[in-house]
Amino acid sequence: MKLCIIGYGKMGKALHRLAPQYAFSDFVIIDNEEDWLHKQNDFKNCDVAIEFSTPQTALGNVLKCFEMQIPVVSGTTGWGNVETDNYPSLQNAPVSFIYGSNFSIGANIFFKLNEWLAQQMKQQPNYAVSIEETHHIHKKDTPSGTALTIKHGILTQFDHPINIPIISHREGEVVGEHLVNYNSIEDLIQIKHSVHTRDAFAHGALKAAAWLLKHPGVYAFEDIFDRVII
Repeated sequence: MKLCIIGYGKMGKALHRLAPQYAFSDFVIIDNEEDWLHKQNDFKNCDVAIEFSTPQTALGNVLKCFEMQIPVVSGTTGWGNVETDNYPSLQNAPVSFIYGSNFSIGANIFFKLNEWLAQQMKQQPNYAVSIEETHHIHKKDTPSGTALTIKHGILTQFDHPINIPIISHREGEVVGEHLVNYNSIEDLIQIKHSVHTRDAFAHGALKAAAWLLKHPGVYAFEDIFDRVII
């Protein structure tokens, strides 16, 4: 199969290195506008694309895939409220698309744990909830898309508005760390997810791309996670 990798930073290189494990044997790399101009013919012949670029270029990249009817998986965050603005409008569009705020398998298990814990804690008004996220100094969006997904997951379990502060840290080359705190006068409950290597995101995105080829449609990765990882 032929894979287009859009964005050839650290994530793009990890995708390129790991893709043969998922039956991808041919590649087109697009990293700038000049590549879009000179690699159009190669791009048209791709089976699927995976997009990890920048908040400024992500939407344009995804739309180029739509124009060519190339299924696309996007893991770029910070380029707009995909779920509330763009995602519903794509439901009936003739495209195949998966968006995810975090393609790590562990992170998506963490999302489920987060919702379960919120369900238990909604009857405990003495606990104040907060989210902390730490990423490398090069990350463009604050707070992270993962932190916003965590916040949304908590809010879905409460039947009344609650305040959930998100504390963001940018340190060194930290790949990604997310912490949920429930703090009371008496004690503290915490759940935490830390990513050691970008390979965690790459494996999830490649699984999603392979799955999308067999299941056309528009999906949020969090919604189909259980099916993709089988």
